[in-house]
Amino acid sequence: MENATVRNEKNAIHFALNHRFVTIFGVVLPLLLFAAFIGYPIVYTIYLSFFKWNGMAKIMRFIGLDNYAYLIHSQEFYLAVLNNIKWMLVSLCFPVSLGFLIAYGMRARIVYFTGLVRSAVFFPVTMSLVAAGLMFLLILNPAFGALNSLLRGVGLGFLVREWFGDYHIAIYTLAVIFGWAFTGLPMIFYYAGIGDIPKETLDAARIEGAGHFKIIRSVALPQLRPVTAVVVLLTIFESLKAFDLVVVLTKGAPFGATNVLGYLIYNESFWNSRFGYGACLSVAVLFLSTIAAAAVLRKVLKGAFDA
Repeated sequence: MENATVRNEKNAIHFALNHRFVTIFGVVLPLLLFAAFIGYPIVYTIYLSFFKWNGMAKIMRFIGLDNYAYLIHSQEFYLAVLNNIKWMLVSLCFPVSLGFLIAYGMRARIVYFTGLVRSAVFFPVTMSLVAAGLMFLLILNPAFGALNSLLRGVGLGFLVREWFGDYHIAIYTLAVIFGWAFTGLPMIFYYAGIGDIPKETLDAARIEGAGHFKIIRSVALPQLRPVTAVVVLLTIFESLKAFDLVVVLTKGAPFGATNVLGYLIYNESFWNSRFGYGACLSVAVLFLSTIAAAAVLRKVLKGAFDA
């Protein structure tokens, strides 16, 4: 049996290597596209991070690790990292959890009109974050915004805030807006994942008297670990890439409270004309993303694919 399996694998490899169409469009072309649009930009960004360049001069001056030394001692960088971490924590708690609960509710038939709900929740994912930001700029306007007007109307005027101007809550406001726009993505992943759980497993849990909370904790979540890994990784990457909402709504204000890594890279590269240092910041984001991805995969996927 084992020899037959090995022989079949060798035949498949031999077929692929000798079939020009498969070789070109299945191997060579994807590798070339990856190298051109992902590999080369990453390598060039790392290369550029060792230079001082204003983006226009014909000659770039090699400065070694000076950009990295400046980054390590930059308080602005650490503030941006902290803001990204806050954004990430809100994103992991709000859209991921809400997306899972909505998906479970639809699969468990707790939620009616599942098609309408699924479309309504997923629709913000298709919107530009710039458009979403402009919409919430009106909703959360401190003077005439719908939210503050509603709070005053129901006697909760003490909750009225300068949602984008309060140093303590501005970053969380942006993260919640992002979460509203992002919830549909984890919902779709979890909806598909829960649908792949054997119906007999869920029925057996219900026969044993398990409620929804116990089914979620003991049946659904353990079997959805690969899905959770993908969702968490996407959320982390999107949190580290945060940029659009900051540009549209706050531009890093108040006093740097919403200055995230993406906006810091933009400022240093295009406003301060420090493309070398901007590349250095980009390398830092790549490093943080790699560390976060490795940690998540090691934690979430540990034993997930064990036979």
